Amino acid sequence: MAKITNRFGGHDMLAPFTAGWQSDMGPLIIEKSEGSYVYDINGKKYLDTLSGLWCNPLGGNEPRLVEAANKQLNTLPFYHSFWNRTTKPSLDLAKELIDLFTANKMAKAFFTNSGSEANDTQVKLVWYYNNALGRPKKKKFIAQAQAYHGTTFISASLSGIPALHHKFDLPASFVLHTDCPHYWRYHLPGIYLSLFLIVP
Repeated sequence: MAKITNRFGGHDMLAPFTAGWQSDMGPLIIEKSEGSYVYDINGKKYLDTLSGLWCNPLGGNEPRLVEAANKQLNTLPFYHSFWNRTTKPSLDLAKELIDLFTANKMAKAFFTNSGSEANDTQVKLVWYYNNALGRPKKKKFIAQAQAYHGTTFISASLSGIPALHHKFDLPASFVLHTDCPHYWRYHLPGIYLSLFLIVP
């Protein structure tokens, strides 16, 4: 494991999913990437099986991404989509994504910065929708045990991982969890499941 002189406790960064006992260890510091591999500060090579954090499927240093990012950064590094404003790349990407869906007449793209934020927004939109239809009591969400949905308040509540709830007063009361559909752990003798169906 690549280490630095100071321990995590001596740094200004609080890293998610880092256990307290790991503060006594030097963190693994990744310095660069090439394709599906990343390298730590000592030059050790690792296969990035998490694809960044499930968001980097093209790997590191993909020339097309580097070129597109460089072009955009030189043109317009950032602009928001609040108050009926947006950018052409945002509109182009939204159209491209919607064109992939069969039911594109009922679809809109809503961009967020992370999966956690996307899940939080999804919950808010469902609540807004039900409130608009006069169904303010429809507030419950069902998620699966052992599923991971993120680390924000709502997303961590939806996640069915006890470590994300312990000492955080989670999950929130509007979240219900079903058992994890794991055949080897939870199957019933003589029962062969052909379908797992959820009807709202």
